[in-house]
Amino acid sequence: MFFFACLTGALSVLVAAYSAHIPGLEEASLRSLQSAIQMMQFHALALLVVAWMARNSKSSWLLFASGLFFLSGIVLFSFNIFLHQLIGVNYFRALIPFGGMAFVVGWISLAAYTFV
Repeated sequence: MFFFACLTGALSVLVAAYSAHIPGLEEASLRSLQSAIQMMQFHALALLVVAWMARNSKSSWLLFASGLFFLSGIVLFSFNIFLHQLIGVNYFRALIPFGGMAFVVGWISLAAYTFV
């Protein structure tokens, strides 16, 4: 999980730099990309926290689930927005809202972990 969090953080910086230099990118596309990058960066940090918590505390399925939901959210939300806006792949666009919900469930799982 720690490894994926670090890769995700690095990838978000690369995509941010790339998208800032695309000539002729429409404003709506840029806003969409910025949202995906922001969510990716926030949840890369959340993954780092979850990995740290898993290393320094008792194992819990809620902690593992939280990390899994954050990973799923990054893939379903951010990666699909990148595919749609940067490459034009629309096959997985319908999965984007499920990525947003995965983020929410990840945060709820992390909150529930505090009661275990």
